[in-house]
Amino acid sequence: MKRIRWLALVTAITAWTTAGQLHAEPQLDWNPEHTSVFIVGLLQWQHPEIWSSFPECQKDRRDQQLVEYFREVGVPEDRIVYLCDAEATKNRIQQAFCKLLDATHHGDLLMFYFCGHGCRNADTNETWFANYDAGETYESAWSVPSIFAAIEQHFHGNRALLLADCCHSGALYDGVLQHRDSRIKYATLTSSYSHNTSTGNWTFSDCLLAGLRGEPEVDLNDDHVIELDELAHYTELQLAFIEGQKAMFAAADNFPRNARLAAVEGEVKPGVGQRIEAESNGKWYKAKVIDLEEDQVEVHYVHFDDSADEWISREQTRPYQPAQFAQGDKVDVQWQTDGQWYPALVLKAWYGLELVQYDGYDSASDEWVSSTSVRLRSQ
Repeated sequence: MKRIRWLALVTAITAWTTAGQLHAEPQLDWNPEHTSVFIVGLLQWQHPEIWSSFPECQKDRRDQQLVEYFREVGVPEDRIVYLCDAEATKNRIQQAFCKLLDATHHGDLLMFYFCGHGCRNADTNETWFANYDAGETYESAWSVPSIFAAIEQHFHGNRALLLADCCHSGALYDGVLQHRDSRIKYATLTSSYSHNTSTGNWTFSDCLLAGLRGEPEVDLNDDHVIELDELAHYTELQLAFIEGQKAMFAAADNFPRNARLAAVEGEVKPGVGQRIEAESNGKWYKAKVIDLEEDQVEVHYVHFDDSADEWISREQTRPYQPAQFAQGDKVDVQWQTDGQWYPALVLKAWYGLELVQYDGYDSASDEWVSSTSVRLRSQ
């Protein structure tokens, strides 16, 4: 991984950490010493019959990698709280969160991250994150509104960046929109829309780590700086391409979208990182370019391990051009749960994904679906 060089000009940090004011060219040249980190990572639960575990994700846990990253860049140990699996009971989460927030100061930044399970009540639109001891009732889990309530009541800093890798994590996005007038300036990046589930892979968290570590692939405009909106757009593309789901990003007006997170050292060959389709044994697969020469391309196939990486000719590649429906199209959507097709209307379309509203249902049931699960309605 590329070594991070922090872009923290003394004058910019002083202005942010003391006054929290915006400049003509707002920057988030964040100071690790004035950052508090709260990370909750769950891959197993007290009631596995309700909340299924993720044993395949135990290797190289990305939540642990995030903790180590923040330690390495200089966030003080007493400003990092990491609750993992059995440690992450509801009571302990809530107590530890408030204790960390109470110890913050004016000008501080909060970095919040959760991974695990999430659930949503479609009738009330309320969402919960599943703590280790969550049971059958919603109330036994950690509600997303209570996260905002704790920050509003206990956080003394100016800005909070909320990150989550779980089903219905987009509830944080909804919450940020609802708190646009708060004294605290929020930004959020989540693995899914609030109405949608999320895969059990580490794809979202890998994107976060890539951006924070300053990996060149995330530097979409090649200016050797990774900005918040670049990380967000990179994550959106990766999640749509690899997982067929919609990542969500929002930032308050005073939380600049072009906030600089990390500097990039090193170069990437033009074309490396492209999302393409590659032909192998007569079939076309989603793939990413990992190296290339004059007439050959080395590719990594999506959902295959590195042992399947191979060099192929350029004639065996083609641009990734996902099927796309148009706004207003009347379609049928196939549900993975029962295999049945349900009539819906396309509200938005982006990069092989459609936001649909189902006939006879209100907006509480809207969701982003992959074009592969959508067909034009015959009538």
